[in-house]
Amino acid sequence: MRYIVTIFWGAILGQVVGFLISALNSATYDPKLSLVISVIFAVILWVLPLIMDANTSTTKPTQHQE
Repeated sequence: MRYIVTIFWGAILGQVVGFLISALNSATYDPKLSLVISVIFAVILWVLPLIMDANTSTTKPTQHQE
């Protein structure tokens, strides 16, 4: 359920950001491009914690022997 909510809010916020950027750059607003970019960004935000967690769990702490 949280993935659906993340996609939903990511799409809405992506549309807002895409509209604002196109308005500030005096460019045409393309809702399809904004949707694709926002969904890709949401997927990256899902995968990034999994990758970071996998990297920390595979490394072993070094033991200092004196």
